[in-house]
Amino acid sequence: MTLADVVKPAAAFDVEALVRSAVRAIPAYTREEAPAEPPRRVVRLDWNESPYGPSPKARAALVNFDGMHRYPDIDAAALREALGRYVGAPAGQVVPGAGLDDVLSTLALAIVEPGDRVVISEPTFGVYRSLFAIHGGEVVNVPLTPGFALDADGVLAAAAERAKLVIICNPNNPTGNLFDPGAVERIAAGVRCLVAIDEAYAEFAGVAHRPLMDRYPNVAVLRTMSKFAGLAGMRVGYGVFPPALMPYLNQVMPAFANVTAASTAAALASLDDLPYLEGIVGRIVAARDALASRLREVPGVEPLPSATNVLLVRLPLADAAPVVAELARRGIFVRQFGRPDLGIVDCLRVSVGTPQENQVFVDELTAVLAEGVGA
Repeated sequence: MTLADVVKPAAAFDVEALVRSAVRAIPAYTREEAPAEPPRRVVRLDWNESPYGPSPKARAALVNFDGMHRYPDIDAAALREALGRYVGAPAGQVVPGAGLDDVLSTLALAIVEPGDRVVISEPTFGVYRSLFAIHGGEVVNVPLTPGFALDADGVLAAAAERAKLVIICNPNNPTGNLFDPGAVERIAAGVRCLVAIDEAYAEFAGVAHRPLMDRYPNVAVLRTMSKFAGLAGMRVGYGVFPPALMPYLNQVMPAFANVTAASTAAALASLDDLPYLEGIVGRIVAARDALASRLREVPGVEPLPSATNVLLVRLPLADAAPVVAELARRGIFVRQFGRPDLGIVDCLRVSVGTPQENQVFVDELTAVLAEGVGA
């Protein structure tokens, strides 16, 4: 007699019944589809990364790092202290994480219950909608105006009922623009819920919202080391939160803040190398403006104003997807946002690369459009 003779077949395994409905409903956050044939060269301008990588001190810290067999600080004390000094906030108000997604997850664990409203303004960072929906939040979109301005009146109205959180991405991604500071402050002053301002691109914009926290006790600021510090692969994000919220955030923050010892070493070294990084930011901003100027010379192409390290570029086509796919076939990777309701189907988003990478992108885009791809 075999085991199969003894054990009766189980009922059919129903995966759909097992997986939470909120998870089944969200789309995956992925790169654009890879080309069928590997390109002979690869220029990655699709994920808003620094083309220059970490600072010299951060590189040295990683080369010399020998603590892989040890856990990091249980409460990330040294990292929180350094980040607090950098943004001008007490270490006790800083919550680090493995990227800003992780910090947002910690925030959701602390404040969002099923049915609680989270207000966003699209087009914006795509993670907000999926992340808070997974946690049971009712994600309400108050769209940006046709000129990508923040609709303060609409946000105030949407936040008046059951709202736990308003998220404002400023400068905004993927549009790249800065919002009117008066509109941001009106929202902070006019709602009773938390207002989290995601300023992942603050270093490129030269605008910081930390001072708003001194005037409004419901404001939090979110930042990252991925963009200006060239640490996208190390995954170090952080938020500065109101003191009254910190005991609850500390309760749900993962051990070690989910930041590895190596990532901590790189982040600390980066914050000790700010003059170098400030120089890199200056180079990227200059390259961004030069790239925008070159794009304006391409017939029908309109780069939109940007205060970040990316450009949203409007093409003379109804749909930018074929152009983005053809660029990928040629090894030039950029992003396109295909949801018609976002109002940017005719746009691509390109990260600012090195001057050489930017020139390759302009040359290939010019050629693709001249060949009539997507027309």
